[in-house]
Amino acid sequence: MKLIKPILSLLKKLQNTRIVRFLLRRWYIVAIPITPFLLFLITNWCFPLPIEKLQPSPSTVILDRNGEWLRAFTSPDEMWRFPETSLDEISPLFQSAMLTYEDKYFYHHWGVNPVSLFNATIDNIRSGKVVRGGSTITMQLARLMEPKDRTIPNKIIEMFRALQLELTFTKTEILTHYFNMLPYGGNIVGSGAAARLYFNKPQSALSLGEAALLAAIPNSPEYLRPDRYPDSALKAREKVLYRMVDAGKISKQRLQEALKEPIPKTRYTLPFKAPHLSRLLVKEHPSLASISAKDYKIPTTVDMHYQDTAERILRESLRPLQMQGISTGAVVIMDTQSREVLAMVGSHDFFDKSAQGQVNGTLAVRSPGSTLKPFVYALAIDRGTITPKTILYDVPVDYVGYSPVNFDGKFTGYLTAEEALARSLNVPAVNLYAQMGQSQLYGFLKQAGITTFSDQEDYGLSLILGGCGVNLLELTNLYAGLANMGEFAPYQLVGNVDAENKTKKKKGTSFSTATRLLRPESSWIITEMLTTLVRPDYPEAFEQTGTMPKVAWKTGTSYGHRDAWSIGYSPELTIGVWVGNFNGTGSPLLSGSQAAAPILFNLFTTLSGEKTVHWYNRPPQLKTRLVCALSGLPVSKHCPTSTIDFYIPGVSSVGECHIHKSIQIDTVTGERLCSACRTGKEFRTETIAIFPAEVATWLSGNGFGISKLPKHNEDCTRLLAGTRPVILSPARDAVYHIRPNIPITHQKIRLAASVSGDTQDIFWFLNGDLIFSGQAVEPSFLTPIAGKHELTCIDGAGRSTSLSLTIEQ
Repeated sequence: MKLIKPILSLLKKLQNTRIVRFLLRRWYIVAIPITPFLLFLITNWCFPLPIEKLQPSPSTVILDRNGEWLRAFTSPDEMWRFPETSLDEISPLFQSAMLTYEDKYFYHHWGVNPVSLFNATIDNIRSGKVVRGGSTITMQLARLMEPKDRTIPNKIIEMFRALQLELTFTKTEILTHYFNMLPYGGNIVGSGAAARLYFNKPQSALSLGEAALLAAIPNSPEYLRPDRYPDSALKAREKVLYRMVDAGKISKQRLQEALKEPIPKTRYTLPFKAPHLSRLLVKEHPSLASISAKDYKIPTTVDMHYQDTAERILRESLRPLQMQGISTGAVVIMDTQSREVLAMVGSHDFFDKSAQGQVNGTLAVRSPGSTLKPFVYALAIDRGTITPKTILYDVPVDYVGYSPVNFDGKFTGYLTAEEALARSLNVPAVNLYAQMGQSQLYGFLKQAGITTFSDQEDYGLSLILGGCGVNLLELTNLYAGLANMGEFAPYQLVGNVDAENKTKKKKGTSFSTATRLLRPESSWIITEMLTTLVRPDYPEAFEQTGTMPKVAWKTGTSYGHRDAWSIGYSPELTIGVWVGNFNGTGSPLLSGSQAAAPILFNLFTTLSGEKTVHWYNRPPQLKTRLVCALSGLPVSKHCPTSTIDFYIPGVSSVGECHIHKSIQIDTVTGERLCSACRTGKEFRTETIAIFPAEVATWLSGNGFGISKLPKHNEDCTRLLAGTRPVILSPARDAVYHIRPNIPITHQKIRLAASVSGDTQDIFWFLNGDLIFSGQAVEPSFLTPIAGKHELTCIDGAGRSTSLSLTIEQ
């Protein structure tokens, strides 16, 4: 309405002018040329051009980081379509052949060539059958856009659509759409797909003979298929070439050369590389749910050199294991700095049905074994709880019925944190996990990118030993966070494509999504702890070699020997290896050191020669100090020996060693004297190591030869300070049940406690009644009586600990 009023106003002003009066008297002068144009506009408005049909769903192509094809998938309608978005990407020879053969006046008409149509009509009448079409390329595109039977009414529709196409698109755009929609027999659509499937090359690289063949086939796509009718295809190609000679497009010499080119007798098989990654991106990747004709190529971060190397080494390494019932494995290779996945090997053989080879082992959720242990140590260092030389205890413990044991079923007593991690002991790791609180590690792992965990309440202390599920891709990326000195970021599978059709590399890129979860000092310490070769999981095959580059690494073996893991990193690469059976079958050989670590070292040895050899620089804030050689705590005046340890100023504990103590011994009686009873007596001063009650009894009873405190002066009435007894069994807050039909003598409850090193005497009281007296190392048992009870343990120095005990009938 806004436009109509001004137009009417203008017409009123012009209606009395001389030219308007002349045109009104001779209206037919205007009506004759304008009427067809108006009819076209009305028809165009009623029947708009279905532009969407010019871009049918393409095939999907997965590219590596260098633009190399990894795999292609048919379009939703099961067709092979590889459309180009620009005429510059299509061979000039092919363009010349097609224009010469099909429409030499393409750039000079408006979609319809009346001369060509008239000549075609005369020739068809003379022959009594259709011998030529007379359709322009634009009219052919209209027919490809809306396929119809070849009738006169449909021909008129094609002409109308051709005019619409010419008014909507440029000649270059029309020709590009035409090449992308040409039929080439079977399920091949477009010259791009034909070039790939018949000649195994992009259409920009077509030779003259190949270009001429592709110009000929669309005239009869099924009958001229070179893989089925090579003789017919050969003759059709000759026809195109001779027409090009007649048109002066090529010389006779080039004609002879093109005629000698062979006709392809079979279709080429498209690449089938990195199949697990390719299928993941097409079927499951959320950001690639819809692919348009302009971006049907999905660029990945994968490098085929790394992919091929990983596949080969995994396949070769598995051969001896497969004879022992270990069927497959998986590998992830990641660029440490950018987190770009350079290789994803989901199984040793995608087509091995017996091993379920199509399962993507890099995404399969499995028990990680001990591979999470470095992170509980890293958190403990980051929070100042321990340093590498801190002593950790490895003795039997009970956490409300859960009693972790080490892989070999033995206990070490005590050792440093760095030794505990190198030996991958379970008990020290569980103790650290419990000491820090379970939520800290769980929250850290979730923040660091582990998505396979369920609710925190579903996990207990066994999480740190593999009582959870992770996948290899996320676990490898987790270690990449350590490799980046505490900065964690998502892994990268999809890249960007530059003008040369290559994935843009992001070496050294600092992702905005990176999150610092650990201090650089903590990460550097853990990295150094993970580089030691003096450890039980170092594979025998590499013990005598000196070629392996420096790598921080960790192995893991799940319960029941069902999964073998080995994860390692350097400043350049982070590599993860999993070996096992997708059906969960275990094998005695399925351990991280025997099955997975050799593959990891093979990969690093093979690939490291192409990388600059350098290692991490020690963070300047990380310092060293003297610590007690036994406890790992800062030295006190009583510590007899010391060693150097790393620590983080302002974070690491500064409390001095409390294990070494100075005592006074009566030179006559040999009794220990305290400040209250040594007055007037002759005594000597000695330094002794007194272990806390949590471990002292076990160490004493298992032959560790720890120093025993001399008996305190019996005449002294002072109550000695010290650690109260620690009740190990029964468990605090536990409820015990008397089972029917089982003799009560077979249901006794074990009484166990650990006492301080200054005494080994122990007394057990139930509801105030003495039920046992003797040494702490002696076995003692309680016959269960239904009810609620008060259980008390008193050591020889009078220190006591009590707990409530509930026994139900």
